Amino acid sequence: MRAFANLTYRGQVGRLRRMAEAALAAYGAEGTALRHICHAENTTFRVDGRIPGLPEADAPYMADRYLLRLHRPGYQTAVTIASELEWLAALRRDRGLAVPEPVPNLEGRLLTTVEVTGVPEPRVCSLLRWLDGRFNERRPRASHMEALGDLMAELHDHADGWKPPPSFERSQWDWDGLFMRPGPTKEDYRPVWDGLPDSVRDLYGEVSESLRHAMDALGDGPDVFGLVHADMHLGNVLFKNGTARAIDFDDCGRAHRVYDISVALQDYRRRDNWQALKDALLVSYTTRRPLSDPEIEHLETFMNGRCVSVMLWAASQAEHNPRFGENIDRWFEWSRGYLTEFHTSG
Repeated sequence: MRAFANLTYRGQVGRLRRMAEAALAAYGAEGTALRHICHAENTTFRVDGRIPGLPEADAPYMADRYLLRLHRPGYQTAVTIASELEWLAALRRDRGLAVPEPVPNLEGRLLTTVEVTGVPEPRVCSLLRWLDGRFNERRPRASHMEALGDLMAELHDHADGWKPPPSFERSQWDWDGLFMRPGPTKEDYRPVWDGLPDSVRDLYGEVSESLRHAMDALGDGPDVFGLVHADMHLGNVLFKNGTARAIDFDDCGRAHRVYDISVALQDYRRRDNWQALKDALLVSYTTRRPLSDPEIEHLETFMNGRCVSVMLWAASQAEHNPRFGENIDRWFEWSRGYLTEFHTSG
């Protein structure tokens, strides 16, 4: 049998589909239909069909539709995945927020570990109820950013007052977590830096150092640093009846609050309505929570740092994911142009 690492993107997804089918058996969901969504940090599938023993879906969830996640070994651990689900449950319980709700397996557990021939290691799997809503990432309007700012402030408010259980463990997205040792397993990014093309290595280094200085200036006190979503770009936000609903809490962890804002805005700096989008999010957010002048001053530095962080992640993925390997040179060139435009050295 061909080694998993040597398969094409489609070949890897095919083997992981067999793993997904095995995982669904743990939920009594063998007769449901699977549709592949994404194969990146997690491999995700949409599940359509009735799962015996579960109550009928009601708002904000769609009936008989779920999200199955196969978590990549070496990034999240069983403890950190369980901690993510703890926060989701608390957001739903304490604030009534529309967030993905974990589904227990037949044994009452929220995590299921599956192993199949052809995939070199077991994977932890989780099943979530499917939120109702629509994406608006391609044509965002100020009203979308206004709704997102309100949601982001509510998440941050909840995190400020919530007391996680002693077992709670999530990533720390400080400078080291973004650029050198990301994720709960503290993957070493030094080989990634060494493998960067000459066209971007020094530029990425300058940007990361600029963000180090910004982070040092802000400090890490509870007024500026805490539990955040950490990946709340519009590709991870649904809209329904004028409200925003966040999905994909896989990267949630402790970070500067302004980093969360930078993630939401970073993709839109070249749009004609950039200023309107930025103003709408900031006004909405600060209506509920204050942002200091230094936080606003460093916002664009955080956006540049986010670009570098994502590119380092993409380069690390390219080592084992064919789709990333096929595109990484084009992405490097895009990031060089983006950072050349927006980063000011010194």
